[in-house]
Amino acid sequence: MKTLITLIAALFFSLLSSFAFSAEKPSPLKFLKVESIIDHYIDATTKGETDFLNDLFTQDFNLTSPSNMNSKPINKQDMINYLKSLQDIKMDCETDYTVVEKNKDSSIIKLTSTFNNFQRIDYLTICNSELGWKISNVVVVYPG
Repeated sequence: MKTLITLIAALFFSLLSSFAFSAEKPSPLKFLKVESIIDHYIDATTKGETDFLNDLFTQDFNLTSPSNMNSKPINKQDMINYLKSLQDIKMDCETDYTVVEKNKDSSIIKLTSTFNNFQRIDYLTICNSELGWKISNVVVVYPG
């Protein structure tokens, strides 16, 4: 009987601990507004700040550039790896953004980075979910 109680207790505690460790940690960006998510993206892409990159993008994130049709889309992990490789590197550019469309579920943002010789425009699609606002898609174009 003592062995049975010990076995049941061990099973209970192992199940309890597996549920405790498998629970997803809440995102530190969960309660931020769209504008703060944009600021984090600007900081990551132009100022080399790599905090919260895992929380910035959706799992199905996709970055494309129509000007380079031969390249494959960049997924979340590729983007995070790229941004981490730029940690602490500051780009010499001015950035500005305009809100193209905004509602309670999604936003489309036009982010313009002006360098000395060219401009880069990122069109961001940002979605609101139970995990907060996250960037789901980026299309990069180089006008002119």
